[in-house]
Amino acid sequence: MKLKILAVFAITLLVLSISAQASAIGPRMQPSLEESEHWSIKPRSSVYDSLKIEVKKTVLPANADALKEYINALQFRELFQASDNPLPPFPISAGIYNGSVVSDSLTADDQLLLLYRNLGDRKGEAGILSSLGTQAAVNGEMDKALMFFYDALKINTEFDDKPGMIKNYFSLARIHRYREDLAEAVKLNELIVEQALEIRNSRYLGEAYLNLAGLWNAQKKHKAAEALMLNKALPLFCYKLQDKVGAMKCYDLMAEIFQSQKRYSEAKWFCIQSNMVARKINNTSGIVNSLVSLAHVKMSIGDHQLALSDFREAERLSISNKYQYKLVEIKNDLSKVYTAMGNTTAASSALNEFTVLKDAILKNAL
Repeated sequence: MKLKILAVFAITLLVLSISAQASAIGPRMQPSLEESEHWSIKPRSSVYDSLKIEVKKTVLPANADALKEYINALQFRELFQASDNPLPPFPISAGIYNGSVVSDSLTADDQLLLLYRNLGDRKGEAGILSSLGTQAAVNGEMDKALMFFYDALKINTEFDDKPGMIKNYFSLARIHRYREDLAEAVKLNELIVEQALEIRNSRYLGEAYLNLAGLWNAQKKHKAAEALMLNKALPLFCYKLQDKVGAMKCYDLMAEIFQSQKRYSEAKWFCIQSNMVARKINNTSGIVNSLVSLAHVKMSIGDHQLALSDFREAERLSISNKYQYKLVEIKNDLSKVYTAMGNTTAASSALNEFTVLKDAILKNAL
């Protein structure tokens, strides 16, 4: 961050110097940054906006799935927001494009990227490209984000910067998975496994194992996902890393894998293990997630009264901890379990509460 700030101050001197040269030579016919696809600052249609419109126009109760997709997009966005810390817009509205000074409202990262390119600092350029990729993903511009991350990966590969490469692989894999390009996401996580083994980084390795197992499960490769979790991911988190949060995530994913195969007894056992660990370390979000998963298993086997008990506890915890996204999911689940139990009044009430929460999310998000 200090390097970024120092470099920003250097931009002014560099811009003034080139401006003088440009004035002496005379005006040159250069494309403006607005005309360039790579640097366009024109407003673009965001995938988040499109999903929001879809939720608004879909009528109840069918829009529960549309809302779930929208919430997944918001959580994806939040994940990228937490992965980097891009600089805010810098007040100097000038940049260097193909050797000429061009007036534009570039962000600080844009200006730094141009500076690093002019200085020939390839590693600095890779870092700024990654930051720009993060910002594009946050803005819902996925094609642009992929372009930046692949550009950064090319430079990091050139310098054999394995931590930088792994970070790019993770970012690219997240975007491809979000776009349901599961095959490409699998390839990228397999590359992370290779690199993590080479540099002996168990943390990266464990995260890649979890990602791979989730992707294989989504591809209906349940046996492969199960074997990876039981033989590699779970032992790694439980014994080598002794990471209880990681172990909890393993139990959650194992429950999901067995639930996908309708192996309800095993799914239920792993839900209970996750819940026990979450309570032991006082991880409230983990408790809520495991309770909801456990309730889904119980609904699948017809234990509606027991499922209702789990949903209600998860509801209380979500309210007290302000888990808005989880709460709207639970309200929808409650309407289903009440319907299955024949309590139409309670089902209608839960559905009305779902609608109120849905409208609040649409109003406040983004």
